[in-house]
Amino acid sequence: MFGQQRGDEGKGRIVDMLAQESDLVARFNGGSNAGHTVVLPDGRELALHIVPSGIAHEHTVNIIGNGAIVDPVRFASEIADIEKRGIAVTPDKLKVSSSAHLVLPHYKYLEEIREMGHSAQGSTKAGIADTYAAKAQRAGVRTERLLGDHAALITVVKEGLQSVGLNRSKNKLPPVDIDADVKEYAAAMKILQPFVTDTSVYVNERLQKGASLLAEGAQAFLLDVDHGMYPYVTSSNTTAGGVATGLGIAPTTLSKSVGVVKAVQSHVGGGPFVTEIFDEKILSKLHGDMSTIDAEKGTTTGRVRRLGYLDIAGIRRANMVNGTTELALTKLDWVPRYGKKIKVCTAYTHRGETLAMAPDSAWALEKCEPVYEELSAWDEDITEVRSFSKLPTAAQDYVKAIETWTGLPITHIGVGPRRDQVITR
Repeated sequence: MFGQQRGDEGKGRIVDMLAQESDLVARFNGGSNAGHTVVLPDGRELALHIVPSGIAHEHTVNIIGNGAIVDPVRFASEIADIEKRGIAVTPDKLKVSSSAHLVLPHYKYLEEIREMGHSAQGSTKAGIADTYAAKAQRAGVRTERLLGDHAALITVVKEGLQSVGLNRSKNKLPPVDIDADVKEYAAAMKILQPFVTDTSVYVNERLQKGASLLAEGAQAFLLDVDHGMYPYVTSSNTTAGGVATGLGIAPTTLSKSVGVVKAVQSHVGGGPFVTEIFDEKILSKLHGDMSTIDAEKGTTTGRVRRLGYLDIAGIRRANMVNGTTELALTKLDWVPRYGKKIKVCTAYTHRGETLAMAPDSAWALEKCEPVYEELSAWDEDITEVRSFSKLPTAAQDYVKAIETWTGLPITHIGVGPRRDQVITR
């Protein structure tokens, strides 16, 4: 299951729902820069950043694959938060790949320094870029090191923290409390250690015995390091191709690709946004009450999201690369906030040429203009509707139009933030 846009599509809730029929739920990319929100049956909100969204289901085994990266401190904090909600987290229920790379404390400090200068990337400052960079340079540290003597690893952690001191001083940042950071990291390593195992072998053995696997993508298509709006991307492969390498399974394992699309398109951070809305009156209506569970602000960063009109041209490219077989549409209940007429971008113009599909870089996207079509909105409250046939005619027409433009069926429709506010077709 993948986000087809710029992230924040509501993947967590869809994964949470699909997990009810899955034996394994696996994260194959990214780290604690992800933000997936699950609303529990009692209405409580559970924000997940590295733990897969199937953790709220007793029957599922959750996997953090080798393509993901793990910050032991954030991991320990998230486990504690989950357990406070009465959800047991044990090594039988959650497994972390021994080949996944560790986020070392100084990587986060390096990103903090970078985000202060001209090379800022809109990072979450979670150490993601520097961890993946170390991995590519063959200088990273994998979680397998936790299965041996921790003393040598603690030395690596301490030396890394010492290495950022001069740069922090130059940038007028306070000095690092090395002893405190080392102590915190060492304690977190002990919490993470029991969960570490060879997940590739485990997943493949379960699959051979008939288990079902739900792969949960972090971030989204336009943030893929190869296929997204480079350089305004994350540092991992967020698309379907990342599943096989990120979990250590054969590409032929995948039988279905569910793309999650949000009716009210959003983005956090920099980069081109072809359908972005700048009219403050429309934005005010779209954002509405910013204290609600489904408010348009980042789960990880808390930053208010940029909003725009639905972009079919971008979704078409995501569908092509992901081999998408069906779509899940979220936030249909928000669509009337656009007004009586709903603009939908069905193509771009680029240097006098009409493009049905989005180009593959930020450089090209910056030169694109949207081509809009308009649909009629509706006034009825649809948050308690659970059958497609019970939706207002205009809402049905909106869904059918997206199916026509994308060539794919929409099998799940979100009409509110609660776990039960989904129409299944």
